[in-house]
Amino acid sequence: MSSGELLLILLVAIVVFGPNKLPMLAEHLGKLFQHLNQFKQQAKAFWQAQLNEQQLLENTRKAEKVDALYKAGTKNSENQAESSKAKINRS
Repeated sequence: MSSGELLLILLVAIVVFGPNKLPMLAEHLGKLFQHLNQFKQQAKAFWQAQLNEQQLLENTRKAEKVDALYKAGTKNSENQAESSKAKINRS
């Protein structure tokens, strides 16, 4: 906002509320904005925690899938090694 707009808002506030109530109004508005900022920060922290939890679950699923593929590959390699060993022993 420009300084002209702020001056106009201040003049309208003085006319509507009177000069005696302006400090009280400013105090209440300050508290309102403080509560709104706290709410915004809490909401942001909540959604960030939810996102982090989802990413953790997704990464866990990926790791489990890779682990299963690794174990299957290892088992397959062991079976091939046993088969080759058996063929060599028969020869």
